[in-house]
Amino acid sequence: MKLDIKIIASIVLCFCVTSSAFASDRRKPKKGTSAGNAIVSEPDRPVRHGRPEEAIAPLTDFLLPRKEDKSSGKGHGNINTRYTQGIDVSHYQYAIDWDRVAKNNNISYVYIKATEGNSFVDSYYQRNLEGARKAGISVGCYHFYRPNVDWRQQLAHLKNNVRKEDQDLVPMIDIEVTGRVSTSKLVADLQAFCQAVTDYYGKRPLLYTYRNFYNKHFTGYFREYQWMIAAYTSSEPRLEDGRDYIMWQYSDKGSIDGIRGNVDRSCLMGGFSLEQLRM
Repeated sequence: MKLDIKIIASIVLCFCVTSSAFASDRRKPKKGTSAGNAIVSEPDRPVRHGRPEEAIAPLTDFLLPRKEDKSSGKGHGNINTRYTQGIDVSHYQYAIDWDRVAKNNNISYVYIKATEGNSFVDSYYQRNLEGARKAGISVGCYHFYRPNVDWRQQLAHLKNNVRKEDQDLVPMIDIEVTGRVSTSKLVADLQAFCQAVTDYYGKRPLLYTYRNFYNKHFTGYFREYQWMIAAYTSSEPRLEDGRDYIMWQYSDKGSIDGIRGNVDRSCLMGGFSLEQLRM
C-alpha cells in the first residue's frame, strides 16, 4: 500500500525530534557534577532505614538563652537542648512549616543548606533560616564544599551569604566528593579552608561526611574538629581511627510533620551536648 509523501515526511520529522529530545536528556549533567561554570546540586543519597526518636529530660524553658561568649563579648541566639534529635534541610524539601516541625517532632536543631562551591546559594536558605529560628529551633547553616573549586573563592562566597549574627550553631562544612583531586590536595586545601572559616566566624566549623569517605580520606586528620558522620545502618558507625564524633546522621528517609517527603535525620551522641556547637 502506498503512503502519501506528506504523511511519510511527517513521520520522519516526528522521529527526529523525539530522538533529539532523548539525546538531550542523556546529556544533562547528573546531580553532583559541573555543567560549564554552573554547579549542580549535591548528589542524592542512598535510601536506608531510620532510627527511633530519642528525648532527654524536658526543661522548664523550651529555649535556653545564650550565655555570653567571653571570646567575642556577645552572643548569637539560642540553644535548644530539649531533645537529642535534629535534621538538615535544603531546597529539596521545598516550603517547610516550621511551626509544625517544632511542635510535633521532638527536634532541637537544624542545619540548613546555605551555599555550595563559589556561586550557588540555596533558594530556600533565607526562608528556612527565618522560619526555623522563629519556631525556636537552634539553627546552623552548611556549605557544600567543592574540592575542585578554589577554597578562597568558596570562603568569600560563604562569608558573603552566611552572617555570624544569624547563627545559633557553628557553620557546618559538607564534604562528600573529591572533585577528582588527590587525597593530599583535598586534605591540604580543606585544612586551609577550615582554618579560614574558624578565623572569620570565631569558632571551628562542624565537619560532615560519610563514614566510608572519612575512613578513606580523613583518618588521622582534623582531630581538633567535631564531626557529623553519616551512616544509614542500624548500629552506630565506627571510624577506623577510633575517634568519637558529636553527631550521627542515621537516615535520609526521615518522616517529619511539616516537611513534605524525606528528610535527613541525625542525633547527638552520648556524652555530647548541643552547647558544644554554640556559635
